[in-house]
Amino acid sequence: MIIVQVCFAALLLGPILWGAFNWVSYKRLSAPKGMVTFNTLINSAVLYALAYNFIFFLQEVFLVLGKKVLGLESSLYHNNHTWEGEHPMMHLMQGSGALAIFLIGLICLVIYRYIKNSQSIWKLFVLWLAFHGIIQSLPQVTVAYLAPNTDVGQALVGYLDLSQPLLIILALICIFATPLVVMLFGRLLFEFAPEDVDHSNPKVKFKYIRFIAVGAAFVGSLMIVPFRVPPMSQAITPFIVFIYSIPWIWASAHTIKHVKHTPNRLDQKVYVLPIVLLVLLLIFFQLVLAPGIKF
Repeated sequence: MIIVQVCFAALLLGPILWGAFNWVSYKRLSAPKGMVTFNTLINSAVLYALAYNFIFFLQEVFLVLGKKVLGLESSLYHNNHTWEGEHPMMHLMQGSGALAIFLIGLICLVIYRYIKNSQSIWKLFVLWLAFHGIIQSLPQVTVAYLAPNTDVGQALVGYLDLSQPLLIILALICIFATPLVVMLFGRLLFEFAPEDVDHSNPKVKFKYIRFIAVGAAFVGSLMIVPFRVPPMSQAITPFIVFIYSIPWIWASAHTIKHVKHTPNRLDQKVYVLPIVLLVLLLIFFQLVLAPGIKF
């Protein structure tokens, strides 16, 4: 267990140490003013929040559908993940939500490859969907080893009865995969940067990532909080996702090379439609989902 805990700690501390090294190494450089505005930050933050909540909703949907197939009764978005009834495979279906969003994340990543040259801001929504699908599911395998009573833990330990060595290997694979996957998304996000800036300048990379990823994800996490309460203990979840993923995008920004600019209108203005959809989704979450829907 110690090696998993050490590697998990490295996942959290790694980008902080790397970021401090970068600050010392590149503090003499500068990035041009006006290369990116708060329009990009706000648009990305709203799309980030939308994507987070869509992925969370889909995880809950597949969690209850998995039990429904077995003839069990459960509630959609009731914040307890319990069920009524008995079935030999009921613990296995506790992992159906995490598996579903992982596959959805991969599908969205493939879709993004085909639409990346579109001018629409919604391609960033697809990219954030891919991000959250993968990043919200991978750590659940690691957590399953540390806490077998979690959803994925019940599937891997409670039903599949995986051995401790195999669980350790899976946990470590997910820990090491997380920064690699996140760094890939960092590269894709930097492709939204203006075409006329020096893409080889590390300070340009740090500045743009600070707007489209770091600032946007933090503001987006604040926007997610109303979706998570009550109970108040759920409000910390979006910040946990932020802490173990987004800092790696920022810390590794200077490593991005050979960027091919993708056309976009993110910096032109703050778009109203995503904000309206986020508000409508919040109303749906609080009025329809929060009480729980019986399946």
